[in-house]
Amino acid sequence: MTTPRDVEEALEELRAVLDRSVLWLDSASSAPETPEGWAEELAEDIGTVKRLRTRTASALINVGLFGAFSSGKSFLLSGLQGGLELVEVLTPEGEPGDKFVGLLPSSPVPTTACPASVVPVDGSVAVDASGTGFLRASFTDSNEGEWEDVGNSPAPSVIAAYAMEGADITDRLRAHRGRDVAQLEILLAGAVLPAKLYDLPGYGSPNPIHEQIVRLAMAESDCFIYVSHAGRTLSEQDLTLIRVLYDHYKLSGKRVVWVVTAIDAASNLDLRNVPEWKATVARNNTYLRENFALPDGQPDLGFIGRGFIPVSPALEARAAKLSLEGAETAARRQRAESRMDTLRQEIEGLISTGTGTRHISAVAIEAEALLSPRHQLLEERLRTERLQLDELRKLLKSQQRQLELLDTALPRVREDLERKLQNRIGRTVRPFNRLAGHLHDSLDTAIRETDLNKPVRANQIQVSKAQLLHSWLESPAGPATIWIEQFNAFKQDVAQAVDQTFGDKELAGRLPEFTFDVNSLSVPQHSRRSTTRHDVVARAAALVGIITPVAASGGWLYGLAAAGTLFPPAGFVAGVAALVFLGMQRRRGRASALEVLQEEWVSGIDSEAAAIQEQFTLTASVQGTDVIDHLTDNLAQYREQLEQSRDLVRERIANPENQFRQGIIDRLEPLCAEGRGLMEAVRRLRAS
Repeated sequence: MTTPRDVEEALEELRAVLDRSVLWLDSASSAPETPEGWAEELAEDIGTVKRLRTRTASALINVGLFGAFSSGKSFLLSGLQGGLELVEVLTPEGEPGDKFVGLLPSSPVPTTACPASVVPVDGSVAVDASGTGFLRASFTDSNEGEWEDVGNSPAPSVIAAYAMEGADITDRLRAHRGRDVAQLEILLAGAVLPAKLYDLPGYGSPNPIHEQIVRLAMAESDCFIYVSHAGRTLSEQDLTLIRVLYDHYKLSGKRVVWVVTAIDAASNLDLRNVPEWKATVARNNTYLRENFALPDGQPDLGFIGRGFIPVSPALEARAAKLSLEGAETAARRQRAESRMDTLRQEIEGLISTGTGTRHISAVAIEAEALLSPRHQLLEERLRTERLQLDELRKLLKSQQRQLELLDTALPRVREDLERKLQNRIGRTVRPFNRLAGHLHDSLDTAIRETDLNKPVRANQIQVSKAQLLHSWLESPAGPATIWIEQFNAFKQDVAQAVDQTFGDKELAGRLPEFTFDVNSLSVPQHSRRSTTRHDVVARAAALVGIITPVAASGGWLYGLAAAGTLFPPAGFVAGVAALVFLGMQRRRGRASALEVLQEEWVSGIDSEAAAIQEQFTLTASVQGTDVIDHLTDNLAQYREQLEQSRDLVRERIANPENQFRQGIIDRLEPLCAEGRGLMEAVRRLRAS
């Protein structure tokens, strides 16, 4: 895999820190006089750190591939990761022919029926991911996060049996027949790019499980590739999907890389002796500029970027075959004509400018969350061993008072914080009272003057609406701007409440950050956290008085929460707005009279504004509730440490002759010193 140099240096440091962490946890598992079950827990921690280590050898960017049916997404994905092979086969007539075999099935008719992803891995994974990778599947009846193994380098017919509608399911493993596939994953060793690639079947799938997975993939993606086939230009059929990406871009800032693929299949020269694919690229770029313009009429170049990049995975695969046959000159020419490296450089550029360091930071945060409580316990153990007998008695009394205070004060603190959160959310959403009026003032006349039966004209209204929402939300007096201030103020409320109640502001821990970057993750939950993400959403909804989410978009929020990813309000509102509007568009499409259709669009603005306000409110409440839960987890962990320390102090008091146990101190000191070094390292990487 090719990785930008600065990112690679940070990766190497993180890998070294994780390797040190495994050794440290192994040594710490035999530390003297540790709590019952300590060794078993640290053995689990070692497994978790090893999985984090595997992640550092995999994806530094998540890329979602979108496009119309049979646009060549699966074929392109295989080519990007070096998984496309040209082989010679015999046709039914017995003639020799060329056949391309990829990681995922591809054909001129719609193929991939369920979401699929290809994840780069290194040799540390427990399965054989060599060759064309290790295939595993998740089914609609599987438990959350559960994958079932299929095997290494499965035959194309086996992959098709899982990925394609109408394929022969007898090619599946017996235990998998008769079950609906939710999604597929291929773990791939030796991938060309350090990128997790999502092959998505499109937006608006009739299968609700697939639809939810597509939405989750959109939330997890750092950028998108929109794939168009060189044999056809963009049309009204593409508008709906591109507009969803546009809505997402306007409020999340996620880049879209535009690709025209299969240029080898459109190489005939036109009357000007120009290859057909060049005309396709030019017309596609013009189509984007005409349909996605800013209010001043200029094309939205932030969304369009450099326009479509022409590529041919087939030419690159043919070049690989020529190279194996010793025809290096021809291979170099075909490889250059494929332009695949140009596309890879575009993705590598995105890694250099942010996604790589963000993924490294996320792994460092998880490592810190795992190592910190283990290190704190050992530090407390060392401190206790160094105390004199009188100091031990004072410490015991202090610990007992703290335990009593935790039991009595925590419910009151939580209730007070929930009240403050309600107040801060209330201040944030006040501007929503003006949203419907703002949209009506800006859009009503345009709607009534537009032929909405024409998709291109309807798209112009949609684009204007996305731009209006973006500017309104992020204006100085908009809810998105206000929520940033109120969320930060709420975290100060939490720290002050802890300081006033327990006299130690540090007990609040590192509270979850808030940013409009939809890839930011909440601080990872401890494995023993008692609440689930579904619980958080349910309590957050109750906190702000929401009983049933509008427009079925509540299911999206539950799904995101279950995945451990919180979609920040601005980006989430974009998705909700798109969902609500798409639903209304499908219903309105049945209206026959243009005037009726126009009035439905105008009157529908009110319900759209209400849905957006509700989802913004719910998402803000989820974020605030997550902070309170994070505090509760910290205090529960603190209570557990207090109890363990109290038991140790009692033992020391009961055995005064052992008060200077230098041997134990000698064993703990190097462990604590290495622990401090590890904590400094992961915090530095977290901030990188």
